[in-house]
Amino acid sequence: MDEKLIIKKYFKPLASNRYSLHLKDDVACINVEDKKNIIANQDSLVMGTHFFKSDDPTFIAKKSLRVNLSDLISKGVTPYGYFMSIAMDNTIDERWIQLFSKGLAEDQKKYNISLFGGDTVSAPKGLFITINMISATNDGIIARNGASDGDNIYATGSIGSSAIGLHLIKNKNDKFGLSQPDIKNLIRKYHLPNPRLKTIKLIKKFASSSMDTTDGLFNDLLILAEASGRSFFIDKRSIPYSVSAKKFLSKNGDFDIALYGGDDFEVIFTSPSSFENKLLDYAKKIKLRITKIGDVGGLSKNPRLFDHKHEEIKSSNYTFKHFK
Repeated sequence: MDEKLIIKKYFKPLASNRYSLHLKDDVACINVEDKKNIIANQDSLVMGTHFFKSDDPTFIAKKSLRVNLSDLISKGVTPYGYFMSIAMDNTIDERWIQLFSKGLAEDQKKYNISLFGGDTVSAPKGLFITINMISATNDGIIARNGASDGDNIYATGSIGSSAIGLHLIKNKNDKFGLSQPDIKNLIRKYHLPNPRLKTIKLIKKFASSSMDTTDGLFNDLLILAEASGRSFFIDKRSIPYSVSAKKFLSKNGDFDIALYGGDDFEVIFTSPSSFENKLLDYAKKIKLRITKIGDVGGLSKNPRLFDHKHEEIKSSNYTFKHFK
């Protein structure tokens, strides 16, 4: 395949925003007007680690965007657009690229973003996708390190469905006592995380610290606790699960898959307890599911997680590791 043809046919139509210079130059020129802060993040997805070769290219495209959108949303900022670098071997054909670009286009419309630029190269083996998401704001971000003693701890959406979905894919000959619709729901959560733009205003208005859940709920809660130098007290009984995840957990009992497996791309955040009623009213108003799952403790030289029985929550065999 020809790089220029791929860009012209599939990626240039995605770069409709004037900042991209329509992919005719070596750079993008982004006018941030009177904004004080440019906010950026970058995540990479690798075939065999973050998705399978057999996965629908449309889903791969959407997941590539959404894992990056999730970062910005958890910081309380609105995404503008993105740069993309994609390296692919010769098993990736034009039909695959067509479906991939279709997924990008659909999510660009859904999240009101545009492609600014990037790079398209060949790789000796595999498929590698890197997205750099851009935003700008006058308000700064909701950082990880702002939690205070007595703050409530919340999670958006539901936890564990994606990790259970991946477990089902890896053990496709075992239905684990689930119906086909439940299996389909859980696997879809693995393929398509669901970051929500309406979360942004809630985080900006009420959160003292925030991050998204990428590497498993308990792993990320510990990261958030360490950033603020405080131990967190988590009520395991309050963890929100989807209906399908509850069915899996009730039949199989392995909660570590859900709590440590990762790829939820929900938002965990802390908020002063004095905001609780207003926060819950606002979440109800915008139809966003949030659940209080714990409380922030005092300053600690060795921040840890504890459950509702004050027993330490430690790592698991399912703890996600980027390098094994």
